[in-house]
Amino acid sequence: MDIPEIFDNRYKIVKRLGSGGMADVYLAEDAHLGRQVAIKILYKRYARDEEFVARFRREAQAAAGLNHPHIVSIYDRGEADGSYYIAMEYLEGRSLKDIIAEKGTLLPDKAIFIAEQILRALQFAHEHNVIHRDIKPHNIVVSDRGHVKVTDFGIARAGGSAKMTETGSILGTAQYLSPEQAKGKAVEQGSDLYSLGVVLYEMLTGRVPFEGENPVAIALKHLSDNPVPPQAIRPGIPDNLNNVVMKALAKDPHDRYGSAAEFLDDLKRCRQDLPVAPVQAAGEARTSIIRPAAVAAAGMGAGQADTASATMIRQPAGASGGGKNHRSRRWLYSLILGLALAIAALGVYFLAFAGRSDSVSVPNVVGMTQQAAEATLSNAGLEPVVQSQDYSDSVPAGSVVSQDPAGDSLLKKGGTVKLVISRGTGKVTVPDNLVGQTAQYVETKLKEAGLTPSRQPDVYSSSVAAGYVYSVDPSEGTQVSKGSTVKYTVSKGPQPPKQVTVPDVSGLNVSDAAARLHQAGLGLGTATQQFSDTVPSGEIISQDPAAGSAAKTGSSVDVVVSKGPQPPAQVTVPDVTGETKSQAAATLSAAGLTLGNVTSQTTTTVSPGEVVSQNPAAGTKADQGSAVDIVVSA
Repeated sequence: MDIPEIFDNRYKIVKRLGSGGMADVYLAEDAHLGRQVAIKILYKRYARDEEFVARFRREAQAAAGLNHPHIVSIYDRGEADGSYYIAMEYLEGRSLKDIIAEKGTLLPDKAIFIAEQILRALQFAHEHNVIHRDIKPHNIVVSDRGHVKVTDFGIARAGGSAKMTETGSILGTAQYLSPEQAKGKAVEQGSDLYSLGVVLYEMLTGRVPFEGENPVAIALKHLSDNPVPPQAIRPGIPDNLNNVVMKALAKDPHDRYGSAAEFLDDLKRCRQDLPVAPVQAAGEARTSIIRPAAVAAAGMGAGQADTASATMIRQPAGASGGGKNHRSRRWLYSLILGLALAIAALGVYFLAFAGRSDSVSVPNVVGMTQQAAEATLSNAGLEPVVQSQDYSDSVPAGSVVSQDPAGDSLLKKGGTVKLVISRGTGKVTVPDNLVGQTAQYVETKLKEAGLTPSRQPDVYSSSVAAGYVYSVDPSEGTQVSKGSTVKYTVSKGPQPPKQVTVPDVSGLNVSDAAARLHQAGLGLGTATQQFSDTVPSGEIISQDPAAGSAAKTGSSVDVVVSKGPQPPAQVTVPDVTGETKSQAAATLSAAGLTLGNVTSQTTTTVSPGEVVSQNPAAGTKADQGSAVDIVVSA
């Protein structure tokens, strides 16, 4: 889908974050509010489909009214570029699905911590009559600090209209559907709690309770099959937590948790290591009275059953019980019941297994090579089938990781034994020489190595040029699991200097100006001097940049310093001796001087009326405009 760089004249698209069944999701900068947002844009092929548009709008409506710390915030919605969009909170972190894929399983305490946060979000939504309908690890975002947020209310509806079918199809994700969702029936709070039970199961075991070849096959298993208890897959799971998961996965909504609050209470008991009552399996009698004769008949002849006949009778409250004789009878009944049960168990065993000549003991082939395992099973009269291949740190590539049924169990001749074959450690090395390369080069190299590249927000760097990769995590040369995510950052180049306001240094001397500029993060640049009739000598007349303007931190400010008033120009005094008074005045004026005092003196060497002497003397320097005194012959 081609998206303009500026979407809806407001959102600057940064990069695509992912795609879903209905829409693409992009990271964008909100130009109006100056924050990062996630933009979900409906595919254009669905923009004309009223049903899809209605679902898309419903997501915004459902989530916009849910202001809660564990629910993603909706900021805006609208129509642009021929489609519809939702602007929502951008969440830093990873989906719970990615975390499970990376770690395989989560420790019980960690799984409880995440489930509790999801439940608080569901409790708030349910209290506001909104059912999510698609709780799954893909819709759970976990921050680096473990904070959880529930996203994607795309098929949520108000509880009063909570039907699960639209145009004959089932909404939701098959592996996480509740039985009532699989039937297309109306859903209630318990449907979300069942889906969370599947999520909790997956966190603890690394797999979902039911798998199948297609969504229909999986949905049928939700309806009819009982899940393998998580404790049977991971024996280290506590009994109380195992009971919580099995109660959440009860087929009948009435056997599940009635509310998120009730679910939370039992998780709290798990954290406190307190017992949680196991859920009663569907069809299991609430109260049973065992009659030894009937039980024993399953494993003995009728005559033997009659001989051992006894009946457990419930006494009314307050009944006497017959004293010592009653106690003796009760002890006798207990003994007979125990013997009958033991005999019955043996009878069932021999009838079911020991007497069956067509059953064989399944060989234990775990750890054998695939070829040896298949030969061993075939020799035992069984049919080996490779179910899948998986990575293993303990089993070499090409050998059996696990088998189903397990070794030493009984299986009818010709029965199938499913094998999981090791693909090896699944460890790969993060390629070398990534730092300093282009992002495209790094993406290509990581994918070639079987790793998943993830570009992180760009960073400033003074050592790596803009546009080139600054760092990778895990670092180059590190051994990681194949398919792992490798984060990388791209350099934006050196960080631009901070802008500061230039202070006013006019009227200061150079030393004080330098100190004031230093305090502002600036330096004193060139100091030039200039005459001034208004600014005293030594003080600053002007500056560049001007006071109040913005300048980069560490840049310089040039100043002009006053030299005081400009002195008059100097001229050479001309020789006016021998000239008349009027001639002398003209000569001095031409030189920029004036005629000063005129005195007379009697002399016989100079004609009367001519200049005998002058002051200053000819050839000396004098201020322009100053006066020259002369002595004239009388």
